[in-house]
Amino acid sequence: MDLIFAAEESPSPDNLKKAYKKPWCILLVDDDAEVHAVTRLALKGFEFQGAELELLSAHSGEAGREIFHSRDDIALAIVDVVMETDHAGLDLVHYVRNTLENHRTRLVMRTGQPGQAPEDRVIREYDIDDYKEKTDLTIQKLRTLLYSKLRAYRDLCIIEYQRDGLSRVLGATAMVQNAQSLTVFATAVLDQLTSLLHLDKSALYCIVLPDTVNGEHETKTIAATGEFVEYSTDRGCADLPAIVTLRFKEVLAKKAPQHFDDAYVLYSAAKNGGANLLYLKHTSELGKMDRQLLEIYTQSVAITFDNINLQEDLRETQKELVYTLADAVEARTKNTGAHVKRVAMACEMLARLYGLPDSQVSLIKNASPLHDIGKVAIPDAILHKPGKLDADEWALMQQHAQFGLDILQRSHRPLMKLAAEIAMSHHERWDGSGYPSGLAGTAIPVAGRITALADVFDSLGSRLSYKEPWSHEMVVKAIQEGRGAQFEPALVDLLLDNLDSFNALRQQFPDECTDGALIGD
Repeated sequence: MDLIFAAEESPSPDNLKKAYKKPWCILLVDDDAEVHAVTRLALKGFEFQGAELELLSAHSGEAGREIFHSRDDIALAIVDVVMETDHAGLDLVHYVRNTLENHRTRLVMRTGQPGQAPEDRVIREYDIDDYKEKTDLTIQKLRTLLYSKLRAYRDLCIIEYQRDGLSRVLGATAMVQNAQSLTVFATAVLDQLTSLLHLDKSALYCIVLPDTVNGEHETKTIAATGEFVEYSTDRGCADLPAIVTLRFKEVLAKKAPQHFDDAYVLYSAAKNGGANLLYLKHTSELGKMDRQLLEIYTQSVAITFDNINLQEDLRETQKELVYTLADAVEARTKNTGAHVKRVAMACEMLARLYGLPDSQVSLIKNASPLHDIGKVAIPDAILHKPGKLDADEWALMQQHAQFGLDILQRSHRPLMKLAAEIAMSHHERWDGSGYPSGLAGTAIPVAGRITALADVFDSLGSRLSYKEPWSHEMVVKAIQEGRGAQFEPALVDLLLDNLDSFNALRQQFPDECTDGALIGD
């Protein structure tokens, strides 16, 4: 057998207790069992950055292939050249680099027969990171080799993570047209930030609204990563871990960023009079240069978050305007209940159950409250008539669908365009007997079909000017009778299969009064 390690004293053991980290995966590929045994003995107790080694053994090039095929976390492979064939190790290198396209794992060739594979040719023709003769590797040189290659592997992983993080940030910028995408964007930025600065992956981004409630700042969590990911968005500071809440209050009081032993909290004033708060955890104390880099980078990132804050504010204002307009219509019909809110929530549930994309679900939810906006052009005498409308009155009432289209179609905003479509189509019927255009089946826009069912379902269970609320059984029977006639069968089935969830909306958003007019017509 070849001499594997020259005699050399091993370094003194490190008695400091290390925090547990995922071990570095090292693969030994050699057909000599003693090589595995001696290598394991030489690397006993080896640690790098507080993590131990996980040593895997393969006794042939083919066995090495199987391990590479099943593991994607191999940091370093030390591969013998001559095994089942004179070039089995070189074939394994070719497989890893060219077939698996793995350029992250560090590959070191180790041979006891250098004449079989001359060093110059191997390094020139194969994508390896080092070439060692077994007689050259003392225990210390082996450990030095591991330190060097593990650092290289670590840095490549960081570069890949940063590249992926940047890709997520760039991809998220194309989806900033809905509230959820703002959270996606902010989360991607947090991931990139923690990666670039080698911080703990736990971070929070919160906004502070410009107004105060009872002397307290109103806050909202926009994005969270790592251990904070369980804290859903739109929750205030009071719902966050106590230490985070305490530090946020301290930073808000001082209106200045602050370093803590295990975290950095950024404060930056927002253009709308509020503020941005960024909480970044770090696992080890930061040096002076690291602190300066962190401060410079986070101040730059704060500009991005401030823009996110402004966009979020604009979107919330848009939603409030939609509900304000819808409530104005409800007020004209002498209904101060929560009909439009329940319809919006029911539309969201139906659209999601129907399998529509999240972006479309959000648009339908936010546009559906304007389904009856055209009623602002209907005379009070007709809107408030307690009895049945005559033929002329009914004909005028039906025009509210066209009036709604006329009001909303002037806007080119996606939300308003969809609201116009809903206003025009939510009284069409699946069998083609509806108004104003007599559309049938899938010719009716899906948003109109969804809103039609949600609107009627809620109206039947509400107290209106000419009727008491229908019983649960009566509502279900009416919806079943409308299946395939007034409503799309698939939507009716989804509603009835999830009836408890839809009925819960009335308890969640109860009416404020008992006097109302017919909403569903």
